[in-house]
Amino acid sequence: MAAKKTTEEKAQKTTKKKEKETKPKTEEKTTGTQEPGKEIPKEEENKSETKAETKTTGSEESKKEPPKEKEKKAEEKPVEEEPIDLKAEKFEFQSEVKQLLNILVFSLYQHKEVFLRELISNAVDALNKIKFESLLNSDIEDKDLDLRIDVTVDKDKRKLVVEDTGIGMTRQELVDNIGTIAHSGTLDFVKKVTESDTKDRMDLIGQFGVGFYSSFMVADEIHINTKAYVKGSKGLLWKSKSGENYTIQDKGKKTRGTRIELFIKEDEKEFLESSRIKSIINQHSKFVPFPIYLDGEKIESVEAIWTQPRTTLKEKDYHEFYRFFQNANEDPEAYLHLASDAPVQFNAIFYVPKTNTEIYGWVKSDPGVDLYSKKILIQKACRDLLPEYLRFVKGVVDSEDIPLNISRETIQSNVRINKIRKHILKKIFEQLKTLKDTNREKYLDVWKNFQRNFKEGVPNEYEFREELATLLMFYSSRNPKDKYTDLDEYISRMPKDQFEIFYAMGNDYDSIERNPALEVFKKKDMEVLYFTDPMDAWAADHLQQYKGKLIRPVEMADVKLEEDEKEKDRKEEKDAENLASYMKTIFGDRIEDVKISKRLVDSPCILVSSRSGPSPQLERIMRLQNQKADFSKKIMEINPKNRLIKEMIRIHKVKPDSEPLKTLALQLLDNMIIREGVLEDIDRIVPRIHDIMFQAAQKVE
Repeated sequence: MAAKKTTEEKAQKTTKKKEKETKPKTEEKTTGTQEPGKEIPKEEENKSETKAETKTTGSEESKKEPPKEKEKKAEEKPVEEEPIDLKAEKFEFQSEVKQLLNILVFSLYQHKEVFLRELISNAVDALNKIKFESLLNSDIEDKDLDLRIDVTVDKDKRKLVVEDTGIGMTRQELVDNIGTIAHSGTLDFVKKVTESDTKDRMDLIGQFGVGFYSSFMVADEIHINTKAYVKGSKGLLWKSKSGENYTIQDKGKKTRGTRIELFIKEDEKEFLESSRIKSIINQHSKFVPFPIYLDGEKIESVEAIWTQPRTTLKEKDYHEFYRFFQNANEDPEAYLHLASDAPVQFNAIFYVPKTNTEIYGWVKSDPGVDLYSKKILIQKACRDLLPEYLRFVKGVVDSEDIPLNISRETIQSNVRINKIRKHILKKIFEQLKTLKDTNREKYLDVWKNFQRNFKEGVPNEYEFREELATLLMFYSSRNPKDKYTDLDEYISRMPKDQFEIFYAMGNDYDSIERNPALEVFKKKDMEVLYFTDPMDAWAADHLQQYKGKLIRPVEMADVKLEEDEKEKDRKEEKDAENLASYMKTIFGDRIEDVKISKRLVDSPCILVSSRSGPSPQLERIMRLQNQKADFSKKIMEINPKNRLIKEMIRIHKVKPDSEPLKTLALQLLDNMIIREGVLEDIDRIVPRIHDIMFQAAQKVE
């Protein structure tokens, strides 16, 4: 060892002498056989030697050796790369790291601010580790240091600094953690981005967390000053410029922790603005469990209450967090706090706002739930945690099982995300049902604000469709016009011999009450749901049944008056049948048939649909959307007990080919079509109405 020391002293004297004569080298060529991750070997004075020992940090041989021995070897063979400092060692980045850096630097990147999220996330990990280590070991470096993160901006030096008082890094950890890619997620990122074209690449990069390496997107030179927590550790300085290689030397930080200095590129000066940095921290890292200081000023933060036990929180805590999280000036209508360890670990908190931000229900808002990992934002407004129709729900899902380096497309197929989604959907439906059953007044406030979201979800929700249907509310013929009921309550009031749920649709409660199809239901005292929103029928058509009960419009119901309720007269019935045959001839192919009604009590006629055809409401919606469809033809039913039909029967008996009779028949059909909300041949209908009015006026004396 003494001989070795003497050799090094001679080398130092020789170097100092050369410094006066020539400029120091800034780079050293590496041999063509050098592999990524290897330390560049020391130049040998005797070039006749045929063997030169090399040291490879990523080789199979070094992987088998204990870390301490590897570190020892690294110290035994320092590289004399820069004459100004013989203790500096020069390393090549692993080939995958070079590939990654090249992609990050030269890609058209749209979310460069993610680098700060990654650095703060690493700082939080380091602080958590030292917090845990201090519980097990009191003999650590700087044990009284406050656990904190400091971010500093220095415009004059184009420098952005992120510093923590965490666990720090050893020399070998610098090589392993910075010089190589050890995580499959990042390797997968490199593979995906390399194989994608430029357009797809922007999105992929924008969603993958690529850790420390993302800093090279905004910095052309990076320094890492670090000191490990182990007692007696020395400070280390890691340097890299342009991402080609890096050096490590024994100098720098005197206290425990890590200080990362980014020398910001000329065209990235936005990251030297304190206001911009503060905005990024507030967006991505406002819930980290350690204080963050920007230029010495503590950034306001709120504790991530979703990680706390529910028993320790009060309603006031949930409301205050909602106001901060949503920047809202009102409390939420309802909230739900979840914690799960199996099958996937996650904590979550959800809120239902008091106000619907979608203007008149037509302008869709962004999803309201953010995805976090260890209190660090992964994806804002995540579309894969809740279905789109529940976009009004605000909240946070935080899972330690979800890595930061996860892309949007990976989220969609991630097994853990899918399990979380299924679990929270089930719990949200349970919570809303409990609210409906226990506090109907509060639930109705939710319903009035977001009923269209629930109805929108029925066609698209398959796994939880019945749970969603349980939450639907409707007006009813059994209740006053301002009182709602639900499907379960309707079923509980059904007679034992009723196997279908019936509904009628109209613009409002009063207009539905005048629907002639309801006459038989009123006569038989059968309840009918009233659909006053076009989306009610849209949802019912897709729902089709609920708890084994078919859902049908009254126009398609097979409900008839009892025979003994009809005072039958065979001759009168025959006359009515003759009129029906005449009307069918007049209508031609506009109608499928004309029959004697067994459901009407007062109205002259009604149009009914085939039980196998689309509902009148669905036909109306399709017509409003200008969809041309071959709808099934309707059946007209006439009521022989109605005074108008009686007069038409009389006219037909006396003069079957009467022109006024034909006019009345055609107008009856058009009246029924108009009642269904369809305006066809209006230019023909209006003159006919005028003609009928004129004939009526002539009879007035």
